[in-house]
Amino acid sequence: MSTEYSSPGRWFGLLRVAFDQAMAAVETELGRRYPELRPAHLQLFRFGGIDGLHTSELAAHAGITKQSMHELVTHLERHGYLTRAPDPADSRARLVRLTAKGRRLEKDLVRAIDVVRDDWRERLGEERLDALWSILQELTGEVTPGGRTR
Repeated sequence: MSTEYSSPGRWFGLLRVAFDQAMAAVETELGRRYPELRPAHLQLFRFGGIDGLHTSELAAHAGITKQSMHELVTHLERHGYLTRAPDPADSRARLVRLTAKGRRLEKDLVRAIDVVRDDWRERLGEERLDALWSILQELTGEVTPGGRTR
């Protein structure tokens, strides 16, 4: 085994550095247009669309407490990116609904992520980027080793 692989912290460190670099590029792109948003707000969108989800679902996806997610959602609501509406299936629950401003943010975020992905594709090549994506999906349990979605 290579000595580069022998340091357990380095494994996670490199994964984190790649993530931090990608997020910094996205934040730089969006920060000028959305100065009231912090990185945590942008990360709400990392699992796809948030429209129609409960705050508790968002908290579970993000791995944070419901109270912390409530604060993030409240900030986005205060700045006009979303509203919370009653859930027709559960009168006690409320659903997150993107406003027109929130949908613009979501589209801009997707474009900024595409820029990062295009940069990675240019640096790694199509085949290696596809391999990285497949490996990440497998490691996170998003797909099985055979490629089937869970």
